[in-house]
Amino acid sequence: MNRMQKLGGLLAGMALTALAQAEPLNIEGIGLSRDVSCKGQDVNISGNANVIHLKGDCGAVEVSGSEHKVTLDTAKSLSVSGAEHEVVAERVNALSVDTLNNQVRTAVVAGEQSTPITVAGTGHKLDLRLEGETRLDVSGIEQQVRWSGDEPQVQLSGADNRVERQ
Repeated sequence: MNRMQKLGGLLAGMALTALAQAEPLNIEGIGLSRDVSCKGQDVNISGNANVIHLKGDCGAVEVSGSEHKVTLDTAKSLSVSGAEHEVVAERVNALSVDTLNNQVRTAVVAGEQSTPITVAGTGHKLDLRLEGETRLDVSGIEQQVRWSGDEPQVQLSGADNRVERQ
């Protein structure tokens, strides 16, 4: 094999590796239990009643479906939708919670710009430790947001919502 063919093969292999790393990790099913190393990847969790432990630094983490129990170390962003999830994260850089009766406990660490935290739907319970400048937008019905750390900017609408310092 000549030098150009070897170089071409090496470059093609590197491109395929980069493409594979760009693909999100999809975890879907019913009643699964898994430990997963994120390695910077985005992760999508769907289905029902899965128990998932995400280790290391994750990209964007999306939890949908119902009744999942998810723990994770860190994520660039965390989006929780669906019903009756329990999510515990050490640290995220952005947070969105929607739909029905989800529980989330995490630290939200702002970057250089104000970090959005959005809560919509009904009956969520959030326990947040805030670091840096954050914007907390709470709408819907019967949301409970308890926070500690740096005081957020708060936009509150809907009915029977509570936002309180711990």
